[in-house]
Amino acid sequence: PFTGIEFEPKDLIERRVDKDHIIPRSQRTTDSLDALAVTFSTINKWKGRRTAWQFVSDEGGKPVPDAPNLCIMPLARYQEFVARLDTKGHPDDRHRKKRRKEWLLLPRYEEKARTFTQGQLTQTSQLARLAAQVVREPFSKSPNPPQIVALPGSVTGAVRKAWDILGCLSAAAPGVMETVTLSDGSTKQEVRTKTEIRDITHLHHALDASVLALAAHFIPNRGDVWRLLAERRLNSAQQAELAALGLFDFDERGQFRLRDLGSELKAQLREKLAERRVVQHVPADMSGLRIEENTRGIIRRENGRVFLRQRKKNADGKTIVNLTEESESKVIGLPRADGTGGKLAALNGVRVIDSNFGVAILDDTTLPPAERFVVIPHERVWKRLEELRVRNGGKNALVLRNGMHVEVPRGRYQGRWMLRGVQLNQRTGMLVDLSWADFITYRVPGRVESRQNVALKTLLNDGLQVILSRLTGSRKS
Repeated sequence: PFTGIEFEPKDLIERRVDKDHIIPRSQRTTDSLDALAVTFSTINKWKGRRTAWQFVSDEGGKPVPDAPNLCIMPLARYQEFVARLDTKGHPDDRHRKKRRKEWLLLPRYEEKARTFTQGQLTQTSQLARLAAQVVREPFSKSPNPPQIVALPGSVTGAVRKAWDILGCLSAAAPGVMETVTLSDGSTKQEVRTKTEIRDITHLHHALDASVLALAAHFIPNRGDVWRLLAERRLNSAQQAELAALGLFDFDERGQFRLRDLGSELKAQLREKLAERRVVQHVPADMSGLRIEENTRGIIRRENGRVFLRQRKKNADGKTIVNLTEESESKVIGLPRADGTGGKLAALNGVRVIDSNFGVAILDDTTLPPAERFVVIPHERVWKRLEELRVRNGGKNALVLRNGMHVEVPRGRYQGRWMLRGVQLNQRTGMLVDLSWADFITYRVPGRVESRQNVALKTLLNDGLQVILSRLTGSRKS
């Protein structure tokens, strides 16, 4: 469509022609047939990130670099050429051909706002489109908007494998390495698979972000570079095309592949990942009531505890009675002191609050643990905090919540941690679970990345402080 010259079957065989995205794929991420045209490879590279209309408008009447026998049509002739294209055939073909003509005559592409179905929102490719759409929006009126690059997952996977950088996570998460026994009885350290690493540290997201940035920087998508990257086998012409970029070579086994990233960049990447920087959002919302949907019957109340029964069906369909007990502060519907109450009290039942807002710590160190450490159920949270302020001498009590980052400056648990769980033990006081902020499966005994059932009193004595910044890591920068 750019020269008006017909190509021969041998041009296909010798790969002198390419599939060209009429609207650059970086702007409209689709490989549907209506989005494609066939043109000579040299023209496809020259066209770059311009729409077909923009390309002809800029270069119309000029000879093609490296192919002086070809010349780009003037814009007026191009419009006549597109207008003459037929729209016959099957209804699907007619629709496709009409859409292709519209794309060929479109001066500037602007992605329309669109909705995404629930199914599409589980697909990485659709999420990438949505993200690109959101990022482009603030620059919609800018005369020089930045290029928004979306790399296909197959490309990032191929790059990550070629650069062999999963091991860069080992300084941040030692668990990504495993000891492998060889046939001669000796052992060596090997990096686990990406699938296994996903269950060890959230920092695999940071590594992927680094791969995206470095790949987009070092490997611009000129022509079919990204598509060829994901190919398993390349012919000599394809190898020559990639080799011309100066980024590809033959490895020690004679296989053609992307050249390694380089030791200096890997060292920088390893050092930055070792800081274990994690963004964690702990919702500040205090509103609402978080309770179980089913009512439990009251058996008795005793020493601030309420003993409950609940009828439920087990796996084989038989009805059983489940007996439990809860603190009175964790249920709603108990009769008032004068014996009156609401609907639940009339039924001699309660609803259990199934979520806690956090744990408040009062300043008075002489108080017994059960009085100094107060669990705050997620019900009337603001009122409970006001009551605790009065008990704390008019000062706000320190509140610890799951997901918070804390720092312990000294002692056995020195370091930066994320709170993963809190429980009150009547004998030993308040106990907390800790882990490194990026750690996923934290309940693993004996691992340096996690600590279970740590006495909160010990952490307070060692100077525990809440880290207010939401961007945190094991080191300060």
